Amino acid sequence: MPGFDRISELPESLITQILLCLPTKDSVKTSVLSTRWKNLWLNVPGLDLTCSDFPFEDEEYEQVFINFIDRFLEFNPESRLQTFEVDYKRREIRGFKDRIGTAINRGIRLLDAVSSTMYWEEECIMYPYLEFMPLNLFTSKTLVTLKLRDSALNDPGLLSMPCLKFMILREVRWSGTMSLEKLVSGCPVLEDLTLVRTLICHIDDDELPVTRVRSRSLKTFYVPLAYGVGCRSRVPDKVLEIDAPGLENMTLKEDHFDGIVVKNLTSLFMIELNIKFAVDYRRSFDPEDLSKRNEIGDFLTGISRARHMIISQKTVKVYISSL
Repeated sequence: MPGFDRISELPESLITQILLCLPTKDSVKTSVLSTRWKNLWLNVPGLDLTCSDFPFEDEEYEQVFINFIDRFLEFNPESRLQTFEVDYKRREIRGFKDRIGTAINRGIRLLDAVSSTMYWEEECIMYPYLEFMPLNLFTSKTLVTLKLRDSALNDPGLLSMPCLKFMILREVRWSGTMSLEKLVSGCPVLEDLTLVRTLICHIDDDELPVTRVRSRSLKTFYVPLAYGVGCRSRVPDKVLEIDAPGLENMTLKEDHFDGIVVKNLTSLFMIELNIKFAVDYRRSFDPEDLSKRNEIGDFLTGISRARHMIISQKTVKVYISSL
């Protein structure tokens, strides 16, 4: 029947699930449809917000942003909140970490946070502003998916995330005794890990020589091409060690590390390589470099059980040179 509004006749619980598929700014726009729709967006079980959704030139920008989130959290029933996706990379938002902590306490299943990338200057050196995630993140009993970008992580002491299965870490910085190894160790059912390492670090822990990925549950490990074909680690002597007996799929597309060590990859099914084993893009592999030749040989032996391999031309070139 022409002009008949069937969507409005749906139960509110179903409408809010439909609105959950939209960015929050579009969900808010539905409030003008009718009186019934006025506050439906406040009952959507997820927030998907970016700082660009608000007028950046507004002098009260920060407070407007925070007030909007506070209103949403106030009206959204505690037991219904499922997802919390926020992108505020354009500037620091004071107090925002507390809102993330509140969302975690509500029992969200997905957290996707892109932190501020502002920089501050000290003695003519530019340092990134670091947004530390709230400590209750590390004891969440409900999180299934965690996506962090440009965030910083402190050692919480106790670390237990029993439901976390999917984790994407892009340019995350570690502080004190906190490390990727410790984070992964607190996720006993982690299945999928994506890692993009920051190349310029100013936090003590990133000076540790080895970044370890140790997990019995991990099935997929992905290092995407994030910085470009000419990328090479700017922190020397950083080694990536992968010890994952349940790992089935591994993709390494960028030389984030100066060395790669693999252990116990007994379940490996598929591997994709597009790396030069941290051989500087301005020079060729040196056949006389015995330590690098041994490293490449040990790595290839460690992945030899894989049933399928996709190997790029540049990886093959380095391998042939190492023989």
